[in-house]
Amino acid sequence: MTFRKFAFNNVKRNFRQYLSYFFSCMFSVAVFFVYAVIMFHPEMEGHSFRQTVQRGITAVEIIIFAFSFLFVLYSTGAFIKSRKHEYAILMTLGIGKGQLNRLLILENTIIGLVSIISGLLVGTLFANIFIMGFSNLLDLEESLGFVISWKALALTVAGYFVMFEINTILVVWTLRLNSIVSLFKGARGPKKTPKFSWILSVIGLALVLVAYYLAATANLITIFKRMLIILALIVPGTYLLYTQFSVLLIHLLKKNKALYLKKTNLLTISDLGYKLKDHARLLFFVTILSAVAFTASGVIYGIYQSAETEASAYLPQDASFLSKGEENIAKMDQEVAKVTDGLKQEDISFQKLIVDRTQAQTMIDGEQIWVDLLSYSDYRALAELQGEAVAELGKDESLLLQYHYMAAYAPFKQDQLTLESEGNKVTLQAKAATNSILNPNFQTTYTVVVPDDTFSDFATVAEPNEQYRYVALFIDNWTSNAETIKEKLTLANSDITIAHATADQYLMFRNSFSYALFFGLFISVLFFLAAGSILYFKLYQDLDKDIQRYQSLYRIGLTVKEMKQSATRQVGYLFFTPFVFAVVHAGFAFWALQNMLDSSILLPSVLLISCYLLIYVIYFFFVRGLYINKIKQVM
Repeated sequence: MTFRKFAFNNVKRNFRQYLSYFFSCMFSVAVFFVYAVIMFHPEMEGHSFRQTVQRGITAVEIIIFAFSFLFVLYSTGAFIKSRKHEYAILMTLGIGKGQLNRLLILENTIIGLVSIISGLLVGTLFANIFIMGFSNLLDLEESLGFVISWKALALTVAGYFVMFEINTILVVWTLRLNSIVSLFKGARGPKKTPKFSWILSVIGLALVLVAYYLAATANLITIFKRMLIILALIVPGTYLLYTQFSVLLIHLLKKNKALYLKKTNLLTISDLGYKLKDHARLLFFVTILSAVAFTASGVIYGIYQSAETEASAYLPQDASFLSKGEENIAKMDQEVAKVTDGLKQEDISFQKLIVDRTQAQTMIDGEQIWVDLLSYSDYRALAELQGEAVAELGKDESLLLQYHYMAAYAPFKQDQLTLESEGNKVTLQAKAATNSILNPNFQTTYTVVVPDDTFSDFATVAEPNEQYRYVALFIDNWTSNAETIKEKLTLANSDITIAHATADQYLMFRNSFSYALFFGLFISVLFFLAAGSILYFKLYQDLDKDIQRYQSLYRIGLTVKEMKQSATRQVGYLFFTPFVFAVVHAGFAFWALQNMLDSSILLPSVLLISCYLLIYVIYFFFVRGLYINKIKQVM
């Protein structure tokens, strides 16, 4: 048998143990490759977003490659560590350290090449779907063609081959200092009884609960101040939960004799206490990694799905034009006609409403500011076309409209408003409402709805520069015609009238977060799969010790069925504990996001977490099968 054949047989015989590692590497190569296909796609040259997409993909490729490097380094080290006993036997039989190093390099080169080739094949199979999805995400009129650039192939093959080789050399370098005795010992060593601190356990729980509270009560303004604080609390808090609180929980379970002594619970709980303590750092890392994956993909997907609702909340009117001053108002009709004529040419139906407004000064929160005034009749007419009901307004009452991005952090609390202009002054009872009717007037902070008579009193004495005219367009099916509406609004002269459209805001949301979704979703999935793989590597690394323990239990009378149940529970606890923690962490992040959005992200969040859960359950049964089969083989 040749040396190469020997290395190949080693990989072949350990293939089942390498499966998780292999699939994770293959997925990483495939994702890297399909992003490279987009980056080097020849048809990208003709689009305005080319530079944005290429910069984004470059950043994504760097993140994927860096993460893959660390993942492969850890995985290779874990597998070599689990096979130290095997390497020690080879050295005892006379293999030299140089030959052992060559064997390790050959084995990992074979795995690396197979991963690269498989990843390229999988990437090529899904590249066309990926290209079509990318085209659809960006609403391209014609989908990009299916083209595999040689640059994408060369970058992927060269980059990952070098990465696998460097990782192998680094791991081999750490192994070269180990003696045969240390190789025989491997990771074995006497276990100490897990210890915990009540104080650190309580501190860990308190840190996490405070972080949850800050997230749940955050809003659009406070989230930016709290974000770093939440991270500074949640990370050490999670670490203490695993290293201290989990051991405390096992300790309390052992005190419950009815539960602890029931069937095989004594074995499961006792072993779980050691495993949770031994794997605390690993479980912490997997939890944080999974939480980042859930939160990033959930936030991006949630905002992307709610783009229409959020755009309508920010700009309630489908399209609007606002002119200030007599001179601009006189020219306004001509500018608006350019847009409306353009919409008619495209067979886009709409309704138009013209509203006159004026302005006055008032005192709010101790500051004298300008507000624009709107008559109640015009406000009700706008609301009816918008399909919204409005409350009646008394003759001595006013309604202050707050734009939705202000109402959350600066609620209006005054009972009265004193409105005044040159030669006119009135005090009215004041109520506040979130504006869901008008597009913002960026020349004044607030819009105040007043009775018709009050409005007439101010309008008749208004200076030429204090007059406003507002034209509202109610457009049928505006989302389908968003690009056309945005284009037609540019026909109006912005020096005469300021045009706003929900379609413009909607497209900004969709385009911004379509890029983020495109760039971030696969990275999140990669992080998630890596988290599961790392758990598997740790279980496999400890498999020899677990087998010896189960052999001893088998000899004293434990049945195979009972051992399978115990093993399933332990693997399940180790697999799903970080998943549950990550979901809870992400859930509070979604809660914070919900506080900032008008639309519900419950369904997108549940859908996304369900997809992750499905993947995790499949992965769990795969790992459980390998783990139990290995135990059964030695019974």
